[in-house]
Amino acid sequence: MTQKEKQFVDHWTEKRKKWSWKRHTYRTFLTIVLPIAILIDLVNYFIIGDTEYTFFTFGHLFTFLLNTVLLAIVIILGSGLTDWNYNEGKYWSILRRNANKLQ
Repeated sequence: MTQKEKQFVDHWTEKRKKWSWKRHTYRTFLTIVLPIAILIDLVNYFIIGDTEYTFFTFGHLFTFLLNTVLLAIVIILGSGLTDWNYNEGKYWSILRRNANKLQ
């Protein structure tokens, strides 16, 4: 096992114990989903000129919240499953390969 693989195994061994969907959801929502939703809304209103709604109405707020919820579901689930499955696969692959070398 190379030094880089050893570092990854040590890192993922600790991180997988602390993995929580609640923390992943919170962090991803604040750092990725909310800025993207706000950026899309502002670009839609100011640059594209979608003036179906005046800027502050309940209809516009409902559309914004609906778009934010849909983006959150897609991005949070997609990134969480991808991250977990990729790292788990890599982790077990390294451990299996190392176990086969020891035999």
